[in-house]
Amino acid sequence: MKLQVAAWDWPLLLALAAIVTVFSAAGTALQAWTPAQPHIAPLEPVEDATAHAVRCPYCAWIESKRELAPGMYEYTVRMADGSGSVFQQALPTSWRVGERLMLIDGTAAEK
Repeated sequence: MKLQVAAWDWPLLLALAAIVTVFSAAGTALQAWTPAQPHIAPLEPVEDATAHAVRCPYCAWIESKRELAPGMYEYTVRMADGSGSVFQQALPTSWRVGERLMLIDGTAAEK
């Protein structure tokens, strides 16, 4: 089977080939002349919570929260020096796991 192209199709095919060639050349030139993107430095590491031990020996964060009964919660608090503390709270609070707080005489005060 032989593919036949009409005489009036040749100008259209040549125009399409020219368009593809022009856009390819333009893209190559643009890529060659565009300056390289600057290197993005990695983010600085987040300061460890234990680093606050020197500045604030009473600073802590909520490590876990557990519901004991409806309206009664048990919180595990991790101090900046690495020690831990557990306390229960009967009143509804908005404390979340990971939230920082200050422990004063065994009671928690929000920071």
